[in-house]
Amino acid sequence: MHLRKTVFFLAFSLAGPILGLAQNTISLDDVAKIRMVHKKYEETWLSGDADGVRALFTDDSVLLPPHAAKPWIGQKGLNEFWFPPNAPPTKITKLALTLESIGGDGQIAYAWGSHEVAWATTQGGATTSASHKGTFLNVLRKQPNGDWKISHHMWDDTIPKP
Repeated sequence: MHLRKTVFFLAFSLAGPILGLAQNTISLDDVAKIRMVHKKYEETWLSGDADGVRALFTDDSVLLPPHAAKPWIGQKGLNEFWFPPNAPPTKITKLALTLESIGGDGQIAYAWGSHEVAWATTQGGATTSASHKGTFLNVLRKQPNGDWKISHHMWDDTIPKP
């Protein structure tokens, strides 16, 4: 019985790294690049740079917004969800991301944290403002040139207390 436990332990110990169990081998350089992606995400939204926002996402990216009936896939999905052609003018007036954790293996990474966003929409001469706070999770893929892009973006908004 003791031999069986020892063999199982050795097999699991050797197979763990091969299977990628609980590894976080992302370099400090890659962590800095991922932080920069999130900084650029804030900057491009705040400057109204739709092309800049799009450039931070992979061509096959997936948006998973809260309360959505479906995921929004690819650059086409980004455009349909965030930049529809007949939408009223909208200006992001605040976007603050707080990164809580970054991890990964050097090719695929995750970043999660909290966010606060506010925006103003003008329609029919009237401007309305809205905002929310919540959490987010991004999955990023390292590109052949060494840059990182967001491949999956999920967020929620805080449920108001009764």
